[in-house]
Amino acid sequence: MMHARVANPIPLLLLLAASSPPITHGFQTQQSLPLSASCRRQQQGQRRRQNNIHHRRIHLHSTTEDRTTEVVTSPITGSETNIKYPTSRGSEVDSRLIINYNTQNNNNGDSSSSDDDGSSPLLALRLSHILFASEELATQTLEKLTKSEWNFEEMAKSVSNCGETREEGGSVGWVNLSEEFEDNDDGDRSNVSSSIIVEEEKKSSPNEHLDLILPASARKQILSAPTKPGDIILVESFRGVHLVQVVDVMVDVRKLSYIKARKSKKKKKEAMIIQNEMELGSKRMDSHGQGTKLAGVLGGALLEDDNPQNLDLTYKIETMGCQMNSADSERIEGQLMSLGIRPLLDNEMKEVEVKTDNDGLMQETKRIKQEKKKPDVIVLNTCSIRDHAEQKVYSYLGPHAKRKRDGEDITIIVAGCVAQQEGQSLLRRVPEIDLVMGPQYANRISDLLEDVANGNQVVATEASHIMEDSTKPRRQSSVAAWVNIIYGCNERCTYCIVPTTRGVEQSRPVESIVDEVKELVSQGFKEVTLLGQNIDAYGRDMMPKRKFSDLLRIVGDVPGLERLRFVTSHPRYMSLGVVDAVAETNAACEYFHIPFQSGSNAVLKAMGRGHTREKFLSIVNRIRQRLPDAAITADVIVGFPGETEEDFLDTLNLMREVKFDTVNTAAYSPRPNTPAATWENQLSEEVKQDRLRRINDLNAEHAEERRARMMGRVVEVLVEERNVKKPTQVMGRTTHGYIVYFDGDIDELRGNLVNVEIDTCQRYYLAGKITNEEVTKF
Repeated sequence: MMHARVANPIPLLLLLAASSPPITHGFQTQQSLPLSASCRRQQQGQRRRQNNIHHRRIHLHSTTEDRTTEVVTSPITGSETNIKYPTSRGSEVDSRLIINYNTQNNNNGDSSSSDDDGSSPLLALRLSHILFASEELATQTLEKLTKSEWNFEEMAKSVSNCGETREEGGSVGWVNLSEEFEDNDDGDRSNVSSSIIVEEEKKSSPNEHLDLILPASARKQILSAPTKPGDIILVESFRGVHLVQVVDVMVDVRKLSYIKARKSKKKKKEAMIIQNEMELGSKRMDSHGQGTKLAGVLGGALLEDDNPQNLDLTYKIETMGCQMNSADSERIEGQLMSLGIRPLLDNEMKEVEVKTDNDGLMQETKRIKQEKKKPDVIVLNTCSIRDHAEQKVYSYLGPHAKRKRDGEDITIIVAGCVAQQEGQSLLRRVPEIDLVMGPQYANRISDLLEDVANGNQVVATEASHIMEDSTKPRRQSSVAAWVNIIYGCNERCTYCIVPTTRGVEQSRPVESIVDEVKELVSQGFKEVTLLGQNIDAYGRDMMPKRKFSDLLRIVGDVPGLERLRFVTSHPRYMSLGVVDAVAETNAACEYFHIPFQSGSNAVLKAMGRGHTREKFLSIVNRIRQRLPDAAITADVIVGFPGETEEDFLDTLNLMREVKFDTVNTAAYSPRPNTPAATWENQLSEEVKQDRLRRINDLNAEHAEERRARMMGRVVEVLVEERNVKKPTQVMGRTTHGYIVYFDGDIDELRGNLVNVEIDTCQRYYLAGKITNEEVTKF
C-alpha cells in the first residue's frame, strides 16, 4: 500500500528508470555500474560483518561444552537456572547472530534428537527484490524505503525490471541456505562475458530454480553474512542492481531443542501405532507405555485427515503476566486449534461410570454420574517479573502432575518467561512436564509437540529467530487485537529479568505488520495495540535502521482502523517524534504508557535505566504541549536496593508534578540472574511495604482527580464486552483508556463507537448514558 502522506513517486521513478535499458528474464546483460559512496559503505559494512562472524560467534554462542556450564544455582530461588546466550548480561547482542550457522547439536548423552547431523538449524530465507539498471535509482529508493515513505511491494510492482517477479510484488520465495559457492567467486561479473556467467550460474544447487531471477552471484553476497527479517540489502549481479528484502526465516526448532526420551513404565496394554508421512510406524506412548490421545490427534493432523480415530482432545491455557504473554497465548491457541485440539468449554461435563457396594450385600452395582470434564492438554504461560513466580508455577502444576501420576492421559506444557528462565530444571523438579518452551517458540508449538507425541520430554529455550506465524492466533476479543512489532529487549536494567527470558530485540518487517493490521480490519477489528517490551527501539536492529514514529504513521493510515495504541515506551529511547506522530495520526489514541521506575537520578543510575528524571519530564512536557488532554500512565518500583527516604520522596514529588492517570506500583523483588539481586544494600520488607502503601495512596488520589475532569463530558466509547457485574450494561473504553459502563445491549453495540455523556466518575472507571450530542472537544 502506498503511504497516503507521500505524493505519488511513480512518475519520477519511471522517468529515472527510463534512462536505463530494461533488463528482463536475465538474458540481457549489462556491465556492473561503479558504486556510489553510500553503496560502497553498505557493501564494506557487509564485508566487515562477514569477517567478524567467527570472532562474534565465539563471543555470543555457547559451544556444546559451554552448555553444561551454563546451569547455575539461583541465589534467589535455590533452583538451577539456565543462562542463555546471547542474552547474558554485558554481552554484545546482534539478533542476526543468535543462531550459529554451524551449530552442533548435543544432548548430554541421555537425550535423543531428531536431527543430530551437525547442520545449522537455520534452513532458509524468504526474499523479495526490486531490480534496477541504475545503481543511483536503487540507492534513492533504499533511502525512501528506510524512512518507510514507500512500500517495498508496491515499488516492486511499479518499477522493478524483473519481469518474473514484478506482478508478485518482487517475491523471490525461499532461498535454501545450504547452497555452496566457489571460493574464488566474489560475485564480480564486470569483466566476465555473459555466456560464461550463464554457464556458471546453471550449476546444480538447491536454489538453481532462482538463477534467472536472483543469480548465484547475488545470492552469495546475501548469504555471506547473517541477516534477519526486515533487512534490505543492496547487491549486484549480471542482471543489474538488486534491493533485496529479507521477509521471513525458516528455522528447524527441533534442532534447537533438548529432547529427552521418557523411561516407560511396564506396559499394561498394546501401544497405539500412529503412522504419518514423517514417521511411519513410530510407537507413540505415554509414560505408562500406552498410546496417547495427543499422538492420535497429531498423527491425523500430519496426515491432513479429519481425526481418523474421532479423538476429542481439549486444552486449557492459563496466562500470567503482561500483554506480551496474552498475545503469545493467542498464538499458542491458534497452533493448538490447527492441530485439531479444541478449547475446553466452561462447565463442560462428561459421564463417568461409578461402581458401588449394594448395602453391604457383596453385590457391586454400577451407575452413571456427571462430573466436570478436565482438559487433556494443560498450557501454563508463565511470567517471571514478580517475586515468587517460580513457586506459583510449581503450585499450579501440582494437581495436574498428580493426574498424570495417577495414570491419566494428559500433556503438560510450561511456556513463557519462567520456562525460559528455569529450562531443564523444571523437568527435574516436575518430571511429569512434557514440554518446556520459551516465548520465542509460541508460534511453533506444533513442531515441538511432534517430539512429545513420540514419548519424549522437550525443552526449547535456545535463542531463535522469530518466524512469522504459520497459523492465525485465536483472538480473545473480536473488537481489539494485539499485534507484536518487536520482540525481546537489549537493555540491561539491573533489576529486570526480561532480557534473559525474552532474548535480544527482533523487529518485524513493516510490511508484515501492516498486512496483519489490514487483515484484522477486514475481520471487523476496530482497535489495534502495537506491542513491544521496548517499543521505541523498533527498527534499530534492522539494516538499514527504521523509526517507530514512521511505523506509527503508516499503521495509523490503514483504512478502516479506528483506534491505534502502543505499549511499552522507554524514556531513554522515546523520541519527541513519537509524540508528534500520535498528535498527527487520526487513529492514534491520546494515551501514553511510559514507565519511569523512580524519580531519583541516583536510583535511576543504579537501575541502569539510561535516562534521568529531567529527560522523563521533558517527554511529559512535550505530550502536554501537543496533546494537553492525553492520558499518561507509568510503572514504578519502590524499595530498590539502596533507595533512601530522600530518593523515595523524589519519586512522590515527580508523581505530584506529572499527575499520572494510573501508575502500576510494585515493591522491589530480587529476580534470578539480575545484578541487583546480589547487592548487599537490600531494604527490609517493612520499609518496602510502607513505601508501597504511601505511593499507592498518592496514586489513588491522582487517578480519582484525573477521571473527575471527565464529569459532564461527552466521550466516544468503543464497546468491547458486557459488564459482568451488571449484565444490562456494556463496557467500553475511551481514547484515554478509561473504562466506561452504560446501559445497552452488548449484541447490538459490541464493536461500535458510541457517544456517552459521563455522569459518574470513580477512581478507576466512568459511567454514563448514550447521547446524540457531539464529543466534547478539549
